[in-house]
Amino acid sequence: MNQQPTITELIETVSQSLEADGITAEYIQQLSYTWNALKRYLSEHDLFFSKESGTMFLEEIYGIPSTKGYANLRPVDKRRKRAIFILINCAEGINLYRKKTYWPCDFGESYVSVFSNFLNERKSHDFALSTINRDIYTLNHFSKYLQLSKISDISSISPRIVQGFMKWLATSKQLPTLKSVTATMRQLLRYLHREGILSDDYSSAILTVRCRKIVPSVYGKTEIEAMLNSFNRASSVGIRNYAMVLMAVRLGMRASDICGLEFKNIHWAKNTIEFVTQKTGKSTVLPLTADVGNAIIKYLKEVRPNVKDDYVFLRMQAPFCKLNPAALHSIVTKAFRDADIIVNPGRKHGSHALRASLATAMLENEVPLPVISETLSHSNTDTTQIYLKVDMHHLRKLALEVPDLTGVWMGGVRI
Repeated sequence: MNQQPTITELIETVSQSLEADGITAEYIQQLSYTWNALKRYLSEHDLFFSKESGTMFLEEIYGIPSTKGYANLRPVDKRRKRAIFILINCAEGINLYRKKTYWPCDFGESYVSVFSNFLNERKSHDFALSTINRDIYTLNHFSKYLQLSKISDISSISPRIVQGFMKWLATSKQLPTLKSVTATMRQLLRYLHREGILSDDYSSAILTVRCRKIVPSVYGKTEIEAMLNSFNRASSVGIRNYAMVLMAVRLGMRASDICGLEFKNIHWAKNTIEFVTQKTGKSTVLPLTADVGNAIIKYLKEVRPNVKDDYVFLRMQAPFCKLNPAALHSIVTKAFRDADIIVNPGRKHGSHALRASLATAMLENEVPLPVISETLSHSNTDTTQIYLKVDMHHLRKLALEVPDLTGVWMGGVRI
């Protein structure tokens, strides 16, 4: 009879298997936080690892009960649950990890070629999996609507048909879904016009769907500096991560633009970084500050893998390729955790929070809104105005005096 592997051996096996399957080192590191807590739990309770002890650990340590089928979990609890069930699957000989994949395409025969070509173009821009799946979701529904409307020729699409689709979808979908659909539909209509399938660009026929905007999460100067100081700049990964995060902190660059940064975008003679933003397609010129420039130089000279690649920031292990934007989100999250910065539920802790923090700091320093909008590569200042909600420095000046309560009835008693 084969001896059951120890929890340490099991974790080592799982880590190696995930790495071989192409799972990023950053994500495996996130899972290891739960695994380390599990090892301590099993040792303290003198238990062997099993499905029962794993689910008991989730409930007792993290308050994640199995009785509700693990429904409605917070993102961090989903990851904790996933970490345990990967170990359970390994112990039971089941596939360790089910990779996230593209959703199935259900296009009508008349639209398969055009819609597939559109998706291939979108994928070529290295958009996130969730963005492509949003596109697939939209195209599946648009295909169904065209079939119901007996429209077989894509070139016969008109503004009336597009608006009819949005009204049809609105009968069963919520505002956030409609808002995401409008983004894909605008891109689709622009693509059809570029390819000569439609004579005009009908993207303007897509009406704006307004949802209640959430107040952005921001971090103060002290928190940002503590987060930056948490990087181990004696290690190769730490040097690379510090340079990437510093670009988000000082320049407000998006994760997709940092990961997609190429050598041709850095103009050392002019001390600028010039690129076209992946999200808005807007040409952007940012100053190459001394600290950012020095961090990039240190990375390039000392630790960057010696491979020919146009991208600046690469994985530190084979295959040496550019990083995914999700990896930068994980890097920032870990840095906040390492700096012992409290991240309450609902407070964002990824690279986008660094953009919001920069915008808020610029507002406090009386930087005009149009300048902030240019720095953040927003398509218009309306997008930037959301940061006015967290500009406490100026909002305090607008606070009204609390009126005297004398003579006011409260609870049946006159004060």
